[in-house]
Amino acid sequence: MKRFKKVTAIVLSVIISVLLVVGFLFSYIPMNFKSKKYISLSGSLNISSDIAGGMYGEYNIKTENPTRQDIIDSMLVIKDVFEENGYKNTNIYAIGKSKIRIEVGAPRKGDSDYASVYSELASVGASAFSLRSTYSLEDTSVVVDGGKYVKKIKVFTQNSNKCLSIIFTDEGQEKYRELCNATSTIYLVLGDYAQSISVTGVSDYSQLTLNNTDYDNLIALEQKIKLGCTKIQLDNSTAEINTMAASLSAGESSSSSLDKTYNSSTVYVVAFSALFVVFVLCIALFAIKFGFYAVLILVSLLLNSYIFLGIVCLVPSIELGLSSIASLVLGTAMIYTYAYIFASKVKSEYNLGKSLSASLESAYKKGMPSLLISNIMMFLSSMILFLLSFGELTSAAIIFTICMALSLLTNLFIMPLLIKICISFNGFGTKVFALKKRADISEFGNATIAQNKEEA
Repeated sequence: MKRFKKVTAIVLSVIISVLLVVGFLFSYIPMNFKSKKYISLSGSLNISSDIAGGMYGEYNIKTENPTRQDIIDSMLVIKDVFEENGYKNTNIYAIGKSKIRIEVGAPRKGDSDYASVYSELASVGASAFSLRSTYSLEDTSVVVDGGKYVKKIKVFTQNSNKCLSIIFTDEGQEKYRELCNATSTIYLVLGDYAQSISVTGVSDYSQLTLNNTDYDNLIALEQKIKLGCTKIQLDNSTAEINTMAASLSAGESSSSSLDKTYNSSTVYVVAFSALFVVFVLCIALFAIKFGFYAVLILVSLLLNSYIFLGIVCLVPSIELGLSSIASLVLGTAMIYTYAYIFASKVKSEYNLGKSLSASLESAYKKGMPSLLISNIMMFLSSMILFLLSFGELTSAAIIFTICMALSLLTNLFIMPLLIKICISFNGFGTKVFALKKRADISEFGNATIAQNKEEA
């Protein structure tokens, strides 16, 4: 492994030092810039409800024998509506084919309590959407059922006016044509809300566009129609809505939507405190066995953490939950394991009589093929897991994929760069890396040492 020129090594050391300090400040330290408050990258992470506590709603499925795909599609619609309303840490999952559970980890930014969360959960399953020839719900002669025939709902601006379009599936277009041919006035029915719409002269049966509506908030109407167009029907009358305590959090569940007890959870604190302790112990054990190499691992992991936080914050759909933390632990363990294997190979090569530079280069060349293969296989496995996963497991799969990519980056570029910088300075010899030659080398070993010295 060739050394850098000393001037180059100094310049690179300064650049890396600046990156470490600046990255640490913006990644982990909240700061105030005059009237603006910066909460740091780590503070911007979306925390899932399984570690953040929050409020949940549990609903019985009224639809008989729903398919798995219908349940999944309905859950995705509900999640989209909650995220559009500002609830970024919403977790939704099915309990068999009988129930849907929605968990909201925390109120929206700007909300001081769970009142708005309660209101949002209470609206789920409250009203099915349909287009009818009469206002009467008993009249089922010609009905365009939102759950069966609506493909998409969107709000857009046309000539400075907000409009809402209800786009139909292929079957829905035929049903809408039948409805328009049966009457000149149809009714948009959404729970207790109804609006009459003239369809005289309609020729485009692919969608229904509302240019004017008496509904106060068109965006709110859009979201209610989306909830009313899920492929499965939920029983709102028997829904259980409650605040919840995450595992290990203090206090008991409360039915009050104004309860602030669950804005924070000790699970978050316990989990990351445990991770920090384990991390420090691993670095300490590494330092005892391999000396200064532990510092290089620490620098590498810090740089990785900045990149990781930046990527995660750019993808707002990623939520940090218990499964995501497990992926993060596994990914970090992989980086640590590869580093341990490499350091052990360096020590083994040095014990054969090679110089420090020759030992580093030999260990790197011998270990790289197997390291790359295992890293690439783990990366591909994480991609497959991502494609097959759903809900919170998607975040876990994405995090593991990022960790595997960072592991490749570390082993291919970061660690070799840091090592080359170190050995470019005088004084970074064998003692710094805790390398000691064995005293009991055989006659054959002495010959090998002599040959290695000549080669070096």
